[in-house]
Amino acid sequence: MKTERLHHLDALRALTMLLILPGHALALVGLRGGWNDLESATYWTIHVFRLPLFFIVAGFFAALLVTTRGTGSFLRNRAVRIWIPFAVCLVAVVPLVTLELQALSEQPHRAGAEGLGAFADPHPSFLWFLWYLTLIYAATLLARWALRPIPAPRQWLVRHGRLLGHWSAPLLLALPTALLLYRQPTWLAIAPSESFVPRLDLLGYYAIFFVTGWLLYATPGLRETIEGKHRSYLAIAAVALPPALALYLLQSEPAIGTSKAFHVLALFLLSISTWTLAFGLLGLARRFCHAANSRLRYWTDAAYWIYLSHFVVMGALALAVVDLPMPEVVRVIILAGFTLAMIFPAYGLFVRHTAIGRVLHGPRPQAPERRQSRRQLTRPAAVAGRRA
Repeated sequence: MKTERLHHLDALRALTMLLILPGHALALVGLRGGWNDLESATYWTIHVFRLPLFFIVAGFFAALLVTTRGTGSFLRNRAVRIWIPFAVCLVAVVPLVTLELQALSEQPHRAGAEGLGAFADPHPSFLWFLWYLTLIYAATLLARWALRPIPAPRQWLVRHGRLLGHWSAPLLLALPTALLLYRQPTWLAIAPSESFVPRLDLLGYYAIFFVTGWLLYATPGLRETIEGKHRSYLAIAAVALPPALALYLLQSEPAIGTSKAFHVLALFLLSISTWTLAFGLLGLARRFCHAANSRLRYWTDAAYWIYLSHFVVMGALALAVVDLPMPEVVRVIILAGFTLAMIFPAYGLFVRHTAIGRVLHGPRPQAPERRQSRRQLTRPAAVAGRRA
């Protein structure tokens, strides 16, 4: 079945992956001496919405694929697009990242993972979100199969899914997500990257966003309703975000960081900010990225490759510049900018029209886009050169 391509959702999915460049640049800089308030605020703001938005978009496209192509085709598609890259990166990339983090960290990163031990230390590392997405896929398909003979629950879910279109829905959704974050040591969802054993609270947290994305597809008119209210959502975010960030930055104050009342308030404001930003960005993307655009499409195709390949390159750069005297903000720009300047051209030269590209996003025509892609391949290097 032919479906209309939703360019704005492709753009949002790419955004959630590309934002990992400044996110991980900040994380690597923070391994030596921590962050100042500006760095903490930037990291927090990126992660307030990045992964929740990713899981919303992932849920939408999962529902689209299952509905239009069937479960079997969906599983084959996910095996190629997600599970093969995941397995390859676990073997070839994660051990190298572990060694780099060991060298950068002032404290041991993982006991027993020095040298060749890193290759015998299986853990999801920065790919943990693909592992959690796999578990959520399995739970969703199992629930869908179990409910197939029983129409009432499915009809109830779709019927009440329309309530997500009400302006107050983010406030209500903030309650369960804040509750699921209650055990987090900081007022932000941490990355469960150390083990394949899932953290059930975090798995449930991201599953709520995934199911929301599924309902955006399954409920007629719901996505359009939410996208049409993006101004209201962003206005609520503008109110909730500043105090949520202020509390995050004040956690080290004993009167705030040890208070259960502030803990609950901070998580609730965080969750409101997360939902309203995610819903607001759906509408903004629909407004500005709804039409086909060859340059945007190229970036959305490249984003998955950039995500999978960036950490090894960025870790090597971090080892080269970590002890050089410079402002930390310059170090972050160098790590993010030069990493992009190296791996983005590699996508056009070695990935897009090769077997790797066919795995990551399917085949792409070589003409008439070659001239367009060559122009784009040189742009990141020039931008990075100006920044440095």
